[in-house]
Amino acid sequence: MQSTPPALKETPDVSCANCGAKLVYKPGTTHLACDYCGSSFEIAQPENANAEAASRENDLETALANWAAAQIQEKTYVVSCKSCGAQSSLPENLFSDRCAFCGSPITVKPDERSIARPQGLLPFKLEKSAATAAFEKWLKSLWFAPNNLAKTALHDNFNGVYLPYWTFDAQTHSHYVGQRGDDYYETHRVRKEGKIVEEQVRKTRWTFVSGSVQRAFDDLLVAASKSLPGKYLNILEPWDLEALVPYDARYFSGYQAEVCQVDLREGFQQARTVMDAQIRSDVTSQIGGDHQRIMSLQTSLSETTFKYLLLPVWLSVYRYSGRAYQFVVNARTGEVHGERPWSWIKILLAVVFALLVLWLVFTVLGAQH
Repeated sequence: MQSTPPALKETPDVSCANCGAKLVYKPGTTHLACDYCGSSFEIAQPENANAEAASRENDLETALANWAAAQIQEKTYVVSCKSCGAQSSLPENLFSDRCAFCGSPITVKPDERSIARPQGLLPFKLEKSAATAAFEKWLKSLWFAPNNLAKTALHDNFNGVYLPYWTFDAQTHSHYVGQRGDDYYETHRVRKEGKIVEEQVRKTRWTFVSGSVQRAFDDLLVAASKSLPGKYLNILEPWDLEALVPYDARYFSGYQAEVCQVDLREGFQQARTVMDAQIRSDVTSQIGGDHQRIMSLQTSLSETTFKYLLLPVWLSVYRYSGRAYQFVVNARTGEVHGERPWSWIKILLAVVFALLVLWLVFTVLGAQH
């Protein structure tokens, strides 16, 4: 039976007490490990730690009125990539010579900055080896990919990165005025090719409608990153936010954290866009009928709250035929997404084959008649 690792007190120093080497957070655990001597140390929480702090909802209106006072600030070292604009927070004296987001060389030194401290995070759950295995499996599963892709695609070392996110809660009440359209058909006699024939003409009967809808939004996620395409950030969901832990810098040991690039106000504006689209969908569903017209729609919000979190991903850039492609793995679920090259020869052959099959089908049907 394996004994529980000794506790490591909360301190900026994450050096091994046995050999002095740097400790690294071990994914899927609550301890730091030493790759040199094999020692491990439990990330013990301070006596005054509040386990619910990671999931605490913060009043949005208060924070928007005075963000500087609402959010705890801390100093960190930030390195900026001149190629893609990514800004990553690094521990002091740690310098990354390649950008985790685009793979470009970084030749600038980190700057010391004061940034907002997240209230909680999801620790890494998947090891780097699992991300590498997922990448290799994904390559082999691609349809219409070049034949030599799986053998020749060279990926840079996977980088563990915490991405910044906002979550928003809100109670919404919306009142609408509009019209409901119900289709019906009338029989008309018309002349076609010298003959009088009957045909069905579709018409729509519009009626006035009004009403209200209510919806509660809970933990609506908005990425505070601009370094990855939105299609990747959105498709990485869902996240197991029930497993959040309070912010602790020791979970960053061996990893990077991207600096927030979308402020609270902009993040809430993005959240409102998502809310408004869902509310309009609720309204059209309530109106019913075959068609809907929304003449006016007014929404009031209450109980608006937010959280500022860090969520983990494995990032890599792989190269094929001289071009770089991004690849990202949800470090909690193993969900993978990435850019890929296409074999246009395979696509052309597939189209030709499909046309040939259609030609054969029509030829056989024509012969039978």
